[in-house]
Amino acid sequence: MSARLGSIEEVTHQAYDIFLELAPDNLSQEEIDLFNEYREEFGFIEESDIDDSWEAIVAFEQEAEREHFVQVIIGIEFEDCDDVFAKVLISRDLDAPFCHVVWKQQ
Repeated sequence: MSARLGSIEEVTHQAYDIFLELAPDNLSQEEIDLFNEYREEFGFIEESDIDDSWEAIVAFEQEAEREHFVQVIIGIEFEDCDDVFAKVLISRDLDAPFCHVVWKQQ
């Protein structure tokens, strides 16, 4: 039986909603203010390939299982550098919800 997968766009939006909900508990007030001030003009929410840093957190049972997840990066893109506030690993499997956030280090 194959998994029912949500679209990458749907889970990217879901990851952003989770970020907004949890940010006050995981980012400093200064970081939240910075994100809120610049997110309209310079903010980014982008899905990308899952990097190997997740291996220490999530044990994928098979390589094919990685296709059921999306990595979403949330931050601000300034001219001289990117300021990443969170990296989210979220499941596309509608029957097995999962999300883990790695927050910007204080």
